[in-house]
Amino acid sequence: MRARSLGFALLAASLAAPAAAEPALVGGCRIEPATNCSFAKLSGADLRGAPLEQASLHGAVLAGADLRGADLRRADLQVANLAKADLRGANCEQAHLFAIDGRGAQLQGANLRGANLLDAKLDGANLEGAVLEGAIFSSADLGGAIWSDGRTCAAGSVGECR
Repeated sequence: MRARSLGFALLAASLAAPAAAEPALVGGCRIEPATNCSFAKLSGADLRGAPLEQASLHGAVLAGADLRGADLRRADLQVANLAKADLRGANCEQAHLFAIDGRGAQLQGANLRGANLLDAKLDGANLEGAVLEGAIFSSADLGGAIWSDGRTCAAGSVGECR
């Protein structure tokens, strides 16, 4: 009888204990740090505040996705499609954004400190208020982009806002 009441006590305790939250699943991609969602199809996905630190989103399609406030520190987004994505306030510190399609992306207030944006297509993107210290923009297309200081980059701006 004593073993039975101990079993009920353990069952009651396990039901009362809060369960660890399972990571969200969006488009077949587990939304958690260090996840592998390379080439995932996440167009228009609601990923606000997503914990994607060190995630592999290499070649992912995130066009029009809502990534406001997402944690993308040291994430691999190489050759990803981020056209018209909303990354306002996202933390992209040291992210690998090599050759992304970020045309028309909203990056206001984003942290791009130390990010690699080599060969990125950022024409028409809005970087107003973004932290750009140490970010690499070599060969990046910045024509028509709004720079961190609010000025619009001239057509043909490559690697730097003119």
